[in-house]
Amino acid sequence: MNEHDPNTRDREAHETEGSDPAARAHEHAEGVEPEAVPPMSEQPPESPQDAPQTELEILRGELTALQERVVEAERAVEEQEARALRARAELDTVRRLAAADQGRARDAGLDAAVLPVMTVYDDLRRALTAAEEGDPALIVPGVRAVMEGLERNLGKLDIRRVGEVGEPFDPDLHEALTSAPPVGDATPGTIAEVYEAGFARGDRLIRPARVVVYQDA
Repeated sequence: MNEHDPNTRDREAHETEGSDPAARAHEHAEGVEPEAVPPMSEQPPESPQDAPQTELEILRGELTALQERVVEAERAVEEQEARALRARAELDTVRRLAAADQGRARDAGLDAAVLPVMTVYDDLRRALTAAEEGDPALIVPGVRAVMEGLERNLGKLDIRRVGEVGEPFDPDLHEALTSAPPVGDATPGTIAEVYEAGFARGDRLIRPARVVVYQDA
């Protein structure tokens, strides 16, 4: 066979490459490039949007969330302060109204207490006029009428007189100015004379009666 035949040369080269690994290694060492291995699969490059968050971005997110919570807390505090101010204003209004009601009630009480005194003034003025124009002895029944009218007016206010001659001395109602020896059939420990009448309203003593008491034997 002709050694210059191209087919013959190719077949010999192929047999040489298949049967002698050392020869192939030598060929690689001489600079023969091996066949390129095709990649299994090519992945597209990641976009910046798909990249994982950096630590700085995480901190920024946490800071934003914290700022939102702070804003919400400040808003809640402002609402509570507004409620407190409204409640304080309402309380002040209630106090002013209560003080005004108390003042009106006090004034009404004073008016009710003064009215009987005004009636006494009118009766005394009429009694003095009658005594000056006629018999001075007429002043006695006039003064008596004034006193009785005053007691009736005080009774309308639930005020009663305490301390009568002959009553047993009661330290809760009477104030002893002095004592006197019993006279006749007077009972020791009883009231001999009333210097100033006492007054009580219900169970409360307004003014004790100032009296003279018969002393014990």
